Amino acid sequence: MNCPHGASSTTKEQHKHTALGYQTFRCSACCCTFNERTGTFFNFLEDPTDIVLLVVPWR
Repeated sequence: MNCPHGASSTTKEQHKHTALGYQTFRCSACCCTFNERTGTFFNFLEDPTDIVLLVVPWR
């Protein structure tokens, strides 16, 4: 996974997960930590992405 902050491809998976269970990564170049939702619209939602994608079309 590429770093959303520096666009570096030298990232490593961390053993830590977010509160919603998403895998975290660390960039070797800029030392930032991020997950798969970083930099997307879903990053600031407090619900899992799959639940949001089910509810929005019904609304």
